[in-house]
Amino acid sequence: MLYTLATAVLTLAGAGLVVLVAGLKKNYSIAKSSGFKCVLLPTHMTSVPWLVAGSVFLPLLDLLPGERKSQWMPLLLLDHIWHSGHKPFAITGADTLIAVAPSQNTLFTCDPKLITQLLRDPAFGKPTAMLDLLNLFGPTMTGTDGPETRLYRKVTAPYFNNTTMESVFRESVEATSSFIEVVTSQFSLLDTELRPMLSKLALHILGKCGFGKTGSCLDELQFSEETSKGHELSFADTFLGIDQDLALIALTPPFILNNSPLAVHKRGRLLRNEMKKYLSDAVEQKRSASDRESEKPKNLLDLLVDAKDRDGLLSDEQIKGNIFIMNFAGHESNAHALQFVLLNLACQPDMQRKVQRDIDRIFGSLAPQQWSYTEHYTALSQSMVGAVINESLRVYTVLPIFMKHTTDRPVPVKLNGRDHIIPPNTLIMINTSATHRNPAYWSTPTGTANEGSPYAVSSFRPERWFTSNGKFLVPELGSYIPFSDGPRGCLGQRFAMVELCVSLALILKSHSIELVVPGSGDSSGMSENSHGFEKAKDHAVHQLSGGIMYNMTLRLGDKIPVRFSKRN
Repeated sequence: MLYTLATAVLTLAGAGLVVLVAGLKKNYSIAKSSGFKCVLLPTHMTSVPWLVAGSVFLPLLDLLPGERKSQWMPLLLLDHIWHSGHKPFAITGADTLIAVAPSQNTLFTCDPKLITQLLRDPAFGKPTAMLDLLNLFGPTMTGTDGPETRLYRKVTAPYFNNTTMESVFRESVEATSSFIEVVTSQFSLLDTELRPMLSKLALHILGKCGFGKTGSCLDELQFSEETSKGHELSFADTFLGIDQDLALIALTPPFILNNSPLAVHKRGRLLRNEMKKYLSDAVEQKRSASDRESEKPKNLLDLLVDAKDRDGLLSDEQIKGNIFIMNFAGHESNAHALQFVLLNLACQPDMQRKVQRDIDRIFGSLAPQQWSYTEHYTALSQSMVGAVINESLRVYTVLPIFMKHTTDRPVPVKLNGRDHIIPPNTLIMINTSATHRNPAYWSTPTGTANEGSPYAVSSFRPERWFTSNGKFLVPELGSYIPFSDGPRGCLGQRFAMVELCVSLALILKSHSIELVVPGSGDSSGMSENSHGFEKAKDHAVHQLSGGIMYNMTLRLGDKIPVRFSKRN
């Protein structure tokens, strides 16, 4: 009996091995025709068995000897792609390579010249099957491709004009003033408290400017926002919950999510249902608004609803899906960027003072209510304020990868004077983390052992954004892509930069952010040369580099206590 069972197992294993080897051989032959370097993998980073059981096999794979393992191992670890940075490309000796797995070929690149072609040539589409979780509440601009995506962009693009940017500037001043009032009323904050508050700040500004949302930013930041009628959670708390649990909600089979008694599934079910109701409420309230036909400038919600009711272009599901993704992606990226700017400046007080000097130079004694988009935004964006924001988006890129693919046809590209062919049905991963750390375009100093790979704090050098003649740097095309690039780049890029510049300037105009010794609850009198500061800095530096975790977005693995103190 045991002999028969063992024979059956070995036969199945042998047959499986034959299939894997055959798939590997076939895909290698296809990949080799591209002219790019090839790296053989035992499996694909997105294969379901690997995603489910990969952590079990990792310790065994780590025992394998040889340099070749260091070539292919990082290409299997999607959750380590930010930490790996440019290293896999440096080991291979090429900024573009094809990872050959038995099931699929994947082109990885951090070459700006190729990236520019990939982002601008319509022959490279999005792998919509892999992005479908973004369509959780209806089809979205991000989770669709082709004519459908172009329609959503056409409907919403008119919103992103100078009149809108003036509104964003004013609302950012008002909302950030509330943020300062809340954070300065507390002696110290843990980052676990700071991040949700930054998310609520960004969500309020986007909701007010883009979707006509009413309500008090102060109440939202103090977590005293009233729950809307018919809801169990506030709008902001629903979004923050989705922010944490999107993968769970999107990937759990509906039958399990709808019926499971587990607390985690009950919470996911509540968040999903609350979001559906809020999206429906937004559309219906807009339709019944008394000022719908007024001459006032159209916000995003106006444009989306009009696209169905007036022009017959969209369905209600398409409206809801795009309301969700614009709020979700818009607030997440800004909270992400501002968090990492503030925490890095807390670690580098000298750098923070340089930023503050530029803010003082631009605004002098002018009251924030007198700041304006027309007069001040360009100066802000090309000062140290813009430099630290750009550097944060470079080092802590919001999305470590952008995905493209080829369909059933090969696509020719030209690179460094050579013709290449990207084979049919190839998944393409534009590695933004590696691109933003490509030593051919960005210098990357060596960090400390305590910091840990990828030495993000040591790499955080905002001065790089000024050229030798004092001009603000314009990066080489394709080498800096936090908002993607080309005709399919992020529509909200300028919205995000206006909000970030104003929020950071207003915070640092009146206050400084300081580290607190972990566990002490006290930073009073802690000088930058003191043992206490060095202890707090060592902890923060590690958390901002080796301690980062990647789960849909970059997250801190442990708390970084900070405080906001009034400037002298």
